[in-house]
Amino acid sequence: MSAHLHRRHVVILGLATLFAAPAFAQEIPARPFIEVPVAHPISKTKQPMKVGVVGAGNIGGTIGELFAKAGHTVVFSDRDEANAKAQAARVPGTRAVSGMEAIAASDVIVLGIPFGAWPAVAKQYGAALKGKIVIDPTNPNPARDGELAKTALTKPGTGEMVAEFLPGVRIIRAFNTSSYANFAREAGRPAPRMGIPVAASDAATLNIGVRLVNEIGFDAVPVPGGLHGSAKFELRGPANGLHTAAELKTIMGL
Repeated sequence: MSAHLHRRHVVILGLATLFAAPAFAQEIPARPFIEVPVAHPISKTKQPMKVGVVGAGNIGGTIGELFAKAGHTVVFSDRDEANAKAQAARVPGTRAVSGMEAIAASDVIVLGIPFGAWPAVAKQYGAALKGKIVIDPTNPNPARDGELAKTALTKPGTGEMVAEFLPGVRIIRAFNTSSYANFAREAGRPAPRMGIPVAASDAATLNIGVRLVNEIGFDAVPVPGGLHGSAKFELRGPANGLHTAAELKTIMGL
């Protein structure tokens, strides 16, 4: 853990509920959402956007809450309708809707899903997501995600692999280097803030990703090279954990 970010580094692996199990992966049981209170105030954005969370588990529920606190319009969707409704009841000003409604109503979609669900999610929502901005916080876990994760871990990075499932989608890769608990505890903290690496499919999308990350109380670290650049901050790499933006730049050689 960084000496500058002196809070305890608590790793709690969150898992969103699965939409439909792909043939090569085991059925992933739903886990209850575990709320970690947002510890610091989040300033209101001057450029509110419509944000849809598809997969409202630990990571989706937490990131969605941070966007709502920043003044963005947020809707929650989940395979388990009760879970989406519970998140909407928990976060003031948000609503629970279906997955298709979340995508249609939003400018930005957070896909808080297990990595093994990408083929099924692409099949179900791929057409609707074309042209949309999608935030990808997913990480491959072989024990959970099966052969797809094993294949992903043979590659330098997973961002480009995710893009293969979602042609025509503007992908932002972020929020994959730490736990949802750390995001809740560190968002909006006094400087030095927690740094979040961000890579995207194109320069305009990267700019939006950087702004969105900054608006919910972190210091975004833009990584060049498109989604190929996300190989610099895979979960098991040196950028993992709690780091300031300056530390991340050094770690990733930026």
